[in-house]
Amino acid sequence: MTLLSAPLDCISKGAEMWDAFNICSDIQKCIDTVDSQDSLLPQSFIVSLIAAEDHRNAIHPGVDPIGILRAIYVRLRVGDLQGASTIEQQFVRVVSGRYERTLSRKLYEQMLAVCVSRRRTKIQIASTYLSVAYYGSGIHGITGLRARLGSDLSAVGMCSIREMIARLKYPEPLLPTVEWRRKLQARVAYIEHREARLRRTRYEMCKGGRIPVPIKFTDRHRGAVS
Repeated sequence: MTLLSAPLDCISKGAEMWDAFNICSDIQKCIDTVDSQDSLLPQSFIVSLIAAEDHRNAIHPGVDPIGILRAIYVRLRVGDLQGASTIEQQFVRVVSGRYERTLSRKLYEQMLAVCVSRRRTKIQIASTYLSVAYYGSGIHGITGLRARLGSDLSAVGMCSIREMIARLKYPEPLLPTVEWRRKLQARVAYIEHREARLRRTRYEMCKGGRIPVPIKFTDRHRGAVS
């Protein structure tokens, strides 16, 4: 946990203690959703998800302060809007069904993400998120993944996995267009680039003795994320 994330962690604990905004109900809903999953998705899916959506996932408690500061800086400096949502935030947003574009909703989402992160592991949350996420027209959750990729998800190659993860940002429309396909392929290339960066970072950490093994990416990667 970073210094900047500590205040939000304290606030989330207080909100949970006093059940502010009925947060306990949404916490339980998220926990029940995680616990209802029969098994985890192959971790090759988790690798691509982290690369695409939350590459600092291993070092934050459900909210990424660095990402928040970057988004604020970009907004103030050039006026662009950038996302800073973590995997945990995206998961609780789907489960709670709250999508209003307000600051209060965002702060609530951050508190909820931290609360859920204290109760379930990052791998469990990431796997469950992919099992309930929306990928486009007719592609929803684990049922949609299996319908598109086959019942044995452990046999799916990394290229196909990246294309599905890219649909989290660019959901497949009912009638795919050339422009949508262009955006999707650009996103796939971005994910592959991010995977390579994570692999190099992991390798350097391994050399420094901070973790036991590096991530190995192959076209049919099935290994675990240590």
